Amino acid sequence: MMIEITMISTGEEVLLGDITDTNAAWLSRYLFEQGEKMTRHVTVGDHCERLAKEIESCSLNSDIVIVNGGLGPTSDYLTAVAAAMS
Repeated sequence: MMIEITMISTGEEVLLGDITDTNAAWLSRYLFEQGEKMTRHVTVGDHCERLAKEIESCSLNSDIVIVNGGLGPTSDYLTAVAAAMS
């Protein structure tokens, strides 16, 4: 049975392509080397309600959800708040 692994990348800079999401590429490669694979990857901008809905949706449809970004100390880091909402 295949494990469903989803990665949620957060941040406007990733969503708009201002920076390259090297974390997603690295994680996908790492999982493949371990005999697993990322089955879904989604990017959400700096919008708390959208992020909360995505976390909830992914948690219902995946065995593992990895959220990348959004944990820092500034006001646009919304992951902890969004996770608490979901």
